[in-house]
Amino acid sequence: MSKGPKPEKTDETEAQEPINPAVILVNIPGIGPKTAEKMVAAGFDSLEKLSKSKAEDLALAVPGISVKKAETYITGSKTLAEAIASGAVDITGRAKKAKRKKAAEPDPDKHDLPPAEQIVRAEKRESLETGLDREKKKMGIPFGPKWLTRFEKARIIGARALQISMGAPILVNTKTAPSGLFALAEHELKAGNLPITLRRTLPTGEYADIPLQILLKNTRLD
Repeated sequence: MSKGPKPEKTDETEAQEPINPAVILVNIPGIGPKTAEKMVAAGFDSLEKLSKSKAEDLALAVPGISVKKAETYITGSKTLAEAIASGAVDITGRAKKAKRKKAAEPDPDKHDLPPAEQIVRAEKRESLETGLDREKKKMGIPFGPKWLTRFEKARIIGARALQISMGAPILVNTKTAPSGLFALAEHELKAGNLPITLRRTLPTGEYADIPLQILLKNTRLD
């Protein structure tokens, strides 16, 4: 006569299976698996026995545990026993955990936008031009200061000194002009006799050619 299939284990059958005492003891703060096994082997195989024991006896019976640690473990066993009794802790670990539902992700192609007639148009911004900007624009200087910078001055003097060294005609009276190429070029600049256009360039690549005479009106050269 053949035997029928073995009945499957139910939750009630699983609940009746004994739990390894070491599994219970590791729920006490500070007790790891190895320490729990040592305590079970020494006879402290339940929370009740551990909570009623003395720290000196526990430290003496279990190698590697000091009296101070034993006191901590005994206190922890009492706290854990109370938590289990109140139902705050499920020591079996068989409590079903609620599954977290993922929030629905919005469709990246769909956007809840208001109708076009409800969109408020941005207010027209007022001009941020200052009085200095308007003055420079009127003078023909689109950007940069309205005077020569020290770098522009050095660049002009250097370029003019090179021209003079290559035989360019001198534009000031040589009898009253100082000697030396750079001194002579600077003298020409101060006299305002150089027919030069200065190019200013922005990092964006935009540039403007500004006549030197316009910049000299607001530049101190002394």
